[in-house]
Amino acid sequence: MSTLTVTRESGCADKLRKFSILVDGITIGSIAEGETLHSEIDPQKHRVEARIDFCGSRTLEIDGSHDQSLTVRSGLPSWHGAHSLYKVFIDRKGYLELEVNHEN
Repeated sequence: MSTLTVTRESGCADKLRKFSILVDGITIGSIAEGETLHSEIDPQKHRVEARIDFCGSRTLEIDGSHDQSLTVRSGLPSWHGAHSLYKVFIDRKGYLELEVNHEN
């Protein structure tokens, strides 16, 4: 078994709300601002995504044969305006950003 570690950055929009973390379509937990979630994963390829309500991140494929570290953040700037309307109604899979942390 490998460990999937997901860290949510501080200082983004949606400060008071939790993001759900899904692996292969199954919710493995939720994460508040500044928190870190750890979960054991099988040694195979997995599809990971983050969600908040009906918006979320693009799906990220990871290799479960070794430990993985990811960061999730809101895709919204601190100001909302028209950009937030675009993210909510048109680019729902871009509302949250999920990326692999490349470690040495």
